Amino acid sequence: MMDRNIIEQIVLEVMKQLASKDQIPSINIQKPKLLIVGDTSFVEPSYLSRLETKWESIKDNESEKIKLDQINQVVFLHATQDLLAKGALGIFDTKESKLLSKCLLESVPVSIIPTVYLQEHLFNENPKNKPYVSQLQEYKQRLLTFGAKVETIESFIAKSGNAAEAITAKTSITKKKKLLTQRDVQDCRDIELVVDDQTIITPLARDTAREMGKIIKVIETKGAKR
Repeated sequence: MMDRNIIEQIVLEVMKQLASKDQIPSINIQKPKLLIVGDTSFVEPSYLSRLETKWESIKDNESEKIKLDQINQVVFLHATQDLLAKGALGIFDTKESKLLSKCLLESVPVSIIPTVYLQEHLFNENPKNKPYVSQLQEYKQRLLTFGAKVETIESFIAKSGNAAEAITAKTSITKKKKLLTQRDVQDCRDIELVVDDQTIITPLARDTAREMGKIIKVIETKGAKR
């Protein structure tokens, strides 16, 4: 019986030859979705333009109807001390705090951008009333342990490009791939790898997924699971 490593190498070589002969067209990968919550008028237009180049921005008009499983990242703009405290203490009695709670419960990446006034105190190493500001900083740290970052808009903009590219790359590893190999399974951090029915899955990839406790889910090109 032929070794499965050899089979995988043969499949890889065949795919390379087919790609060079047939010139397989590149796949247009959609931008990851960014849900923007809050008033964007407080953000410089140049910052918003930079976000648009990396993300598909979705404005928060009807947050209760938004399906978070379709969102890759959420950013709360011009966040007040109220949202900071309620998020850290698990209180959800407003539209924003309910959405924040839902994001944290479903492990959706979140960034909270405080108001300029709050930033002046929250990120100040020597605040005027240190005991009181320390309490707010504890909320900030607690939110970080929950999976939400409290940062400036400049910090979010600077890092959002890399975050968006990482999400896009992750998408290309699974559903958009023409060939799923052992290395793809090993490199993927998710338990579930989603590929379409046009993807070739090598025997070694299946064995590795089974050994690592991962699931390879195949969907039809129209989106229906098979």
